[in-house]
Amino acid sequence: MSSEPHRNFFLIAMQGIIYKYDLVTKELLFSFKSDVTNSMHLYDKDDKLVVANDEELRLWDFDDHKEEAPVLLTMKQSPLKIENVYINKNSPKVDLHMCVTC
Repeated sequence: MSSEPHRNFFLIAMQGIIYKYDLVTKELLFSFKSDVTNSMHLYDKDDKLVVANDEELRLWDFDDHKEEAPVLLTMKQSPLKIENVYINKNSPKVDLHMCVTC
C-alpha cells in the first residue's frame, strides 16, 4: 500500500492489480495490472510509481491531468531475487537513486 494523504488518494495492490482510491469520496478512481509483491513507491511529486516483485522492477508514469491508469515506462528483470526497493524521493536537488536489496 502507498498512501499520499496530502493528495487525498492511496494505492493498494492485491493479487496483481493496483487500485487507486480517493480518500475523500472513497471512490475507486482506476485500477491496472502490475504484479507487486515486494515494494511499491511513489516519487517525483507523486507522478511516477516503481513496483517490484521477486524478479523485476516496473516504472510507471501517471498523466498529471487525468485520473486514469499510468503508462509503463520501463521494466527491468533481475537475475537475483528482489527483497525490497528504496528510493531517495525526498532528497532535494539530487538525482533519483534506487537501492534494490536481494
